[in-house]
Amino acid sequence: MPLDTRLCLDVATRLAREAGALCLDIQSRLGAVQFKAPKDIVTQADLAADKLISQGLLKAFPDHGLRTEEAGISGNQDGLLWIVDPIDGTVNFSRGMPMWGISIALVENGNPLVAVCYLPRLEEMYTAIRGEGALCNGKSIHVSTTTDLSRAVVSNGDFNVGPVANIPQLNANNIRIFTAQATHLQRVKCVGSAVVEGCFTAAGRLDVYSMTMSYPWDIAGVTLLVREAGGTVTAIDGKPLQIVDGAQVLFSNGILHNEYLQKVMGIAKDPHQQ
Repeated sequence: MPLDTRLCLDVATRLAREAGALCLDIQSRLGAVQFKAPKDIVTQADLAADKLISQGLLKAFPDHGLRTEEAGISGNQDGLLWIVDPIDGTVNFSRGMPMWGISIALVENGNPLVAVCYLPRLEEMYTAIRGEGALCNGKSIHVSTTTDLSRAVVSNGDFNVGPVANIPQLNANNIRIFTAQATHLQRVKCVGSAVVEGCFTAAGRLDVYSMTMSYPWDIAGVTLLVREAGGTVTAIDGKPLQIVDGAQVLFSNGILHNEYLQKVMGIAKDPHQQ
């Protein structure tokens, strides 16, 4: 039976809304956070939303595989696979900041087919089906039309993200990239949520978004959104993107992609890898 992507989108959208309402309720009475690693936290809302979404997806699509940030892997990972981030931007969430989101994506052999990214505090629901464009709250969105790199606004992944042993090198990479960005772009930002920043790139609010460290749940949904909104997504060095643990990713409006790679990444190379 052919895959019903519209059904997949509808189920994921419903679950994202339910999880968002649950997270907002918990946020209003949030207790102490737990540390998964020295600089990485999880809250009761992450765990509760992860459970709600996971159970809903497995009930609706028992033959699909599932990978979530908090619960890990279940089912077949080689066919149709749901990739879930119950709260992206947990530090922001735990501090009462509005910049956090929920990502639910369906991929097949590493290629995103369906994406739902919900920003509950902003009341924005981003959706996409491959080949059908990207929407925010049901209205079509498109990446920015900025053509001048010196007028571009870029955001970046956080410092202190990734495997503990790799953090010093990742932080050093970020510093080199930030410095190169400041030379060539108008503004350099760091919002603290890949889902938010990916959505903002798809909606034309950011021109470029750069990540030196990611996991599949960070990027699966927003990769499809940016591409369906007319943008470009590659590895940070311009090579084809693979949605895997540790991926380094560059999202852009497409217009600026090659110039950014040449001018920014060209002078931000790790001297130990040249």
